[in-house]
Amino acid sequence: MDWYLIPGAFALLLAVGGGATLRTGFVLPWLRHKVRRVALYGWAQLIMAGSFLLQSAGGFAGEPAAGSLLGLVSVLALLAALVLLLVAQLGSGRDRVR
Repeated sequence: MDWYLIPGAFALLLAVGGGATLRTGFVLPWLRHKVRRVALYGWAQLIMAGSFLLQSAGGFAGEPAAGSLLGLVSVLALLAALVLLLVAQLGSGRDRVR
C-alpha cells in the first residue's frame, strides 16, 4: 500500500472542512458547542491540511534528508495547528458565565 495516500486524504478532508468553515462559518454539529472562534478554527484546519500535505510530499522526496526535513516541518505545523484549535475553543472574556 502506498502510505502517502493516507495523509493526502486527510489533507483533502481538512482543506475542504477548513474552507467551508472560513467561507460559511459551518462547524460540525458535535463541535458547535465547543468552538468559540470560528475563523480561527477554520485557519487551524487549513494549517493541519498543509501539514498533512507536507507529510505526504515527504514520501515523494528523492533524498532522505529532504524527506526528513519535510517531516519535521509537517510535525511543527501540526503542533501549531493543534495550539490554534485549542485557542479557538477557549472562550473570550465576554463568553464567561458570571
